[in-house]
Amino acid sequence: MQSHIPCFLLALLFAVGVTALVIPASNIVAHGVRAAVAPPAVPASNPSTVEPGPVPNYGFIHPSGGHLYDGLGNLWDFATFNSPHLLTCEPFEVDDTMRTLAAGFARPVTRTYVLQVTSINIDASDAHIVSWDNTTMDWVYNEAMFQQMDYVLATAAKYGVKVVHPIINQDYGSQDSNYAGNWADLIRMRYGFATYEDTYAVNWFADPVMLDSFKLIITYLLNRVNTVNGVRYGDDPTFLAHETGNEMNYLGYLPAPGNWTVAVAAHIKSLAPNTMVLDGSLARNNYTDESFALEALQSPLVDLFSYHYYRDNPPAYDYRRINADSAYVQSFGKTYVVGEHGFYANYSEYEDFYQRQKESNTAGAMVWSIRPHSAEGGFITHGEGDGIFSYHAPGWSPQQTADFDPLELGIIHITRRASYTMLDEPTPAQFPIPNAPEVWVANNGTSGTGLSWRGGAWAQHYEVWSVQLGHLYWVKIATYVLDDVDAGDAYFTIDASAPEQTITPTYPTLPTNAPNIAWSDPKLPQTTGHPGWLPFKREEAPAARDAPQPDLNWKSAFYMMRGVSVDGIAGPFSNVVIAY
Repeated sequence: MQSHIPCFLLALLFAVGVTALVIPASNIVAHGVRAAVAPPAVPASNPSTVEPGPVPNYGFIHPSGGHLYDGLGNLWDFATFNSPHLLTCEPFEVDDTMRTLAAGFARPVTRTYVLQVTSINIDASDAHIVSWDNTTMDWVYNEAMFQQMDYVLATAAKYGVKVVHPIINQDYGSQDSNYAGNWADLIRMRYGFATYEDTYAVNWFADPVMLDSFKLIITYLLNRVNTVNGVRYGDDPTFLAHETGNEMNYLGYLPAPGNWTVAVAAHIKSLAPNTMVLDGSLARNNYTDESFALEALQSPLVDLFSYHYYRDNPPAYDYRRINADSAYVQSFGKTYVVGEHGFYANYSEYEDFYQRQKESNTAGAMVWSIRPHSAEGGFITHGEGDGIFSYHAPGWSPQQTADFDPLELGIIHITRRASYTMLDEPTPAQFPIPNAPEVWVANNGTSGTGLSWRGGAWAQHYEVWSVQLGHLYWVKIATYVLDDVDAGDAYFTIDASAPEQTITPTYPTLPTNAPNIAWSDPKLPQTTGHPGWLPFKREEAPAARDAPQPDLNWKSAFYMMRGVSVDGIAGPFSNVVIAY
C-alpha cells in the first residue's frame, strides 16, 4: 500500500486534500476501495458531561427573603461570571460559553453586555439600534443583530443558563469611553443633533421625550418573538432579570433618579410581568445610603439592586462594603446581587469576597469576565489594563500567552467552589469532561502542515491520535497539547511522512500567581465608569486553512483529537481529518 498507490487513490487524496473532514469514517469511499482509505474504528472514549441532558423547566426566578428561587422551589443564589461577548460573537462561541457555565457552576447565570447603538465605535451593521425614523416616529433596528440575540437566548435555554441583560449603556462623559453606544447616542439620533456635545442640552433622566423613546426600545425588545424557538422575550424565563441599564449614574456620584428607574420598571413589568427588574444604577460614592435611590427601594416594581466592586480605587469600589450595601438593600425587603466584581490583588481577596457574599445573604455575584473558545481556535482574549485579562475555563497556571491572566486558574476554581457554597452543597469531586473538539488541517506559514481545532469546554489539554493510511490501529502521538492561546493561534505541527511518531510539544511559560498590580478605572477623569471593554473584533486567523503540497513520499495519515479534563479523564474524539 505504501509503495504502490493506485492512480485512482492518488486522485482521491489530491481531491480531499487537507480540508477533508471524515465524519463518520465509513463515508470515505473511492470506487470500491473503502477498506483501503477508511480509517480504522475509533477507540472507545468517555462521554462528555458538558452537553445538556433534559433540562428541567425551572420557570422564572423570583426573590424571597433576600434570596432567589426557581419555579420548583430550588434555591438559586449564584456565583459566576459576566459574558460581555455574547451578543456580538459567533454561534460556536455562544455554545462554548453556555457549556462552560452550565457544566461548571452550581447555578448557571450570566450577564451580557448592552444593546449596541450606532456610534463612534459601532457601525450601523454592528448595532442593535441603528437610527431614529421621523416618519414612523420609532427606532430603526438591525434584524441580523437581534437574530444573534435570539440564538443566545435559545442556546441559554437549551443549557439551562439564566441571563441578566442590561438594556442600554451609561454615557461616561467622553467619546473615548463610548464602547458600545449609549444613551447619549440615543439623544443625538432622536433629536437630530450633529455632535456628541450637542446632547448635553438634554437630561436623559428627566426629558419626557427620551423616556418615551426609551420605552419604545423596551417594547420592541420584550415583544420580540425569538426566531429560533418561537418564545416571546417578555414571556421567556431564560431572563433572570431585565436590568434598566449598565452602570446608570447621575452627576457622576449618584444612582439613576428613583422616579426614572420606577418608570422604566413599570414599563418592563407591563410587558414581562413574571421577570425580575434589576436597578442598573452604579452611584460611585462612598456612602451606602446614597448609592441606592430611595424611591426605587420603596417601589414594588423593582426587585433587585446591585453594585459593582473593583479593588479599592476609587474607595467607592471597595468590595468590603458588600456587607453594608446588602444589609441596607435587604432592610427594604429587596434582594441584593453584585452585577460585576473582580480585579482583586490576590486569591485571598476573592476568597474573602465570597465569604462576605455568603454571610451577608447576597443572592448572587458575577466576576468580570469570562471568555470562550474562539471559532478560529484558541480563545477570545481581552485586556482590562494594568496587566489584568479576561478569564477562561478551566484556567491555566503557568500560562503560555501574555493575554491570559496570571491569576486565572485560581479565580475560576475559587468561583466554582463558591457557586456550591452559596447553596450549602459540596463541590463535585470531578471537573466536567469536555465535549469533542472540531479539527481541521492547516498551514501556519512557519511550521508547515499542522492541526488547528475548536476546543472543548473545560478541556485542560488534548491528545492527538494518528494512523498511517493502510495501518490498522490508532496511535496516540501526543498526550499533552494546549490551546490557552489567542484566537486563531491553536496549532499542532504534524509530520505526515512519519505520522505515527510520538511528538512532545514544548510551551513557553510566563510568571504566574503574582499579585495583580494596582488597577484604576480608566474613565475616572470623566464621570468614572467601567473597566474598558471593547466588543471583540475577530482578526484574520494566522493559522490559515491553506492546503499544503503533498508529501513526496506519498504518505498519508488520518488524525483526530480529544480533550482531557482537569482530572485527567478524556472526553469523546473529534472528527477525523486526512493529511499528506
